[in-house]
Amino acid sequence: MPGMIDISDRPTRRLYFLFLLGFATFGAVFTIIGAALPHIIRTFGWSYALTGTVLAANAVGYFVSTFVCGILVQRIAPRRVLIVGLALGAVSLSLFIRWPSPWLNLFLNLCVGLCQGTIEVVTNLEVMHMERKGQSRLLNLVHAAFCVGGIVGPAALGLLLGAGGGGLGVFAATAIVLALMGILFGVSPFPRIRQNEEQGTRTGLRLMLQPLLLLITVFLLLYVGAELGVSTWISEYFVRALGASPATGAFAVSLFWIGLLVGRFSLSVLYRGSRQEYPVLGLTILCAAALGLVLLVTSPWAVAIAVFLTGLGMSGIYPLSIAIVGRFNKSGMAVGAVTTGGGVGSFTFPFLMALLAQTVGIRGGFWFYLALAVVLVGLAAAIIRMTSRQSAPERNSRRTA
Repeated sequence: MPGMIDISDRPTRRLYFLFLLGFATFGAVFTIIGAALPHIIRTFGWSYALTGTVLAANAVGYFVSTFVCGILVQRIAPRRVLIVGLALGAVSLSLFIRWPSPWLNLFLNLCVGLCQGTIEVVTNLEVMHMERKGQSRLLNLVHAAFCVGGIVGPAALGLLLGAGGGGLGVFAATAIVLALMGILFGVSPFPRIRQNEEQGTRTGLRLMLQPLLLLITVFLLLYVGAELGVSTWISEYFVRALGASPATGAFAVSLFWIGLLVGRFSLSVLYRGSRQEYPVLGLTILCAAALGLVLLVTSPWAVAIAVFLTGLGMSGIYPLSIAIVGRFNKSGMAVGAVTTGGGVGSFTFPFLMALLAQTVGIRGGFWFYLALAVVLVGLAAAIIRMTSRQSAPERNSRRTA
């Protein structure tokens, strides 16, 4: 089948397992900074606004990287782009929060974001070409691996903090794994078929102006803002609003990512359909309901269950949306465009959350995320309508053939 690689081929299967490991490491990097937030704030004496600025630097690096990498992988071997990103991330993460200067840590976090953007674009693009036509099982499994890292990283940090450690060991260990991943990718061939002329592929401004691509870009902008915001600030919510310890707050982050893992793994195993927009709508409804529960109950155990359900609701939204894009356009530009939307959300909303927490409190900030979840439900319904219109000509042509 044009544009698809058989994953039963041994070198490609090994490469896919490397992507699984790489995305698990990405997940750990993504969450340990948020899990360490209460410790960082209290150790360095940073305000919420200053902390939000340091966090926003990561998102700036991420969305700049996703946009640039979407262009670069059309011209440069994706393996080279990925290796450079991993090297940059390893160096930056090994130095992060070793000194109290917020501006030094801001720069290092920016570089970590650049690394994350390269992992995001190259992995999604390569795995998209490994998928069977119309399916999303491999993408769902890769993003489930991301959740494994999202669970293990904060849990390890929580154990260190609970034992009286400073948490630097987790950052150093993750940096070492990034360096090892760069070496492994360096000796692994990328056998993806290069076809910029694939059906439905457009480049440049014409690509950016496709209505479905624009809609999914906005959708992922809001979704990633909500996901990153909940992941980053739920530990502080437990500490400030529920009176829990910082170690308990770190474990709450892991619980959120357990929900994401369960959902993504279940979709990879159970969902074999090709209309990913329908489960996306159901997941957004669950996400909104669970976030409402987080705000309406006060028992830490009940909030913990609601946090798990929030993660479950958010679980498949991102990989399924990427699969929808891949159904209509498999170019690096398309992947770069929609992931850049997610990057803009990861920059805008956590920073806005820091300002809200500073002015109206941490609970007020989470009411804002509930409002975002409700908007996502409406956008998911709009995606269903738009994909139905775009798929109608193809269905009609099959009937008349």
